[in-house]
Amino acid sequence: MRPVGLVAGGCRRDNVRRALDLVRDDCAPLAAARRVLVKPNLTATRAARANSHADAVRGIMDFISSLPGGLAGKEIAVVEGSGSAYYERCLTRDLFETFGFTALAREYPNLSLVPIEECRDYLPVPVRSIAGPETVGLAAVVRDFDYRISLNLPKTHNYAILTAGIKNMMGLLRQEDKSMIHGLRTPSAPDAGSVIGRIPTAWIAWMRRRAPWLVNAVFARSTAYLNAVRVIHRNVAAVAREAWPDLVVIDAWEGMEGNGPIDGELVDLKAAVASADALKADGVTARLMGFEPAEVGYLHYLAEEGRGSTGLEGLRGEEVGRVARRFRRHPTYPIQRLWREGPEGRGGAA
Repeated sequence: MRPVGLVAGGCRRDNVRRALDLVRDDCAPLAAARRVLVKPNLTATRAARANSHADAVRGIMDFISSLPGGLAGKEIAVVEGSGSAYYERCLTRDLFETFGFTALAREYPNLSLVPIEECRDYLPVPVRSIAGPETVGLAAVVRDFDYRISLNLPKTHNYAILTAGIKNMMGLLRQEDKSMIHGLRTPSAPDAGSVIGRIPTAWIAWMRRRAPWLVNAVFARSTAYLNAVRVIHRNVAAVAREAWPDLVVIDAWEGMEGNGPIDGELVDLKAAVASADALKADGVTARLMGFEPAEVGYLHYLAEEGRGSTGLEGLRGEEVGRVARRFRRHPTYPIQRLWREGPEGRGGAA
């Protein structure tokens, strides 16, 4: 039974360190690792509230420093590919500067910043689109590390119900492939037979920033959106198997409800979650948001495979009920929750 730590109060940086302290006995592989990947979430180009905070990375570095051997001899790489940066024609490296991550590289001599746009090699991962089978590219650099840490904040999502530690790893995909996780507008099927299938993803992203209510209204009436909801959970699970995080850290100082993962409203939790069982960390995070883990397709599929547990066994620190808030669901949640009801039968995701 692997532990999961939940803390509340304090400050962001200290909360992250304290949550990790609660699972210290499960972090021996991190102490032994020489090359460590930290995957933050920098999905937004302007909305800082939607992104990981640099102080959460500092909390992780504080914890690593406290392990046997500390930071000596370790190479820490913060690796990210911002989908919004791609669609808005800027670079993840720009976001590292905008949101304070460049300062981390100056502060810690053994910490480097790796934008996905600068990666050359990619590993093929089969996924599904609303028009049929596809393949996405996972940055091969993910295989160069002894240990992977996923750092995210709890947010509602516009396709996958919620995003936490596991879904955060989708940021390691080749920039132009990210929309395929959602089943949309693919190279081999540029016309997927619907309005949504024909609209370039960049246009959808642009409209979502300016008129989310309009995009939500169109999606709510779209068969293509329903089909995308049915494939995304299978796709997230497929990529997660190839980029599985060894440790999930959820900086829940604040979360996002409503129009997540970028345009929602903040929820004060002043908490943090940590576990070397990625499913357990995401299961606790789901409950903090007022969801049951089984409501989330990719958590259901991965738990069914035996990748870990979404249960509360091994919980250390705070009780979930003392910290949890019921997050307002995404406006398209009534459709998103139909992920089980594909043409393959209940549990399908075609």
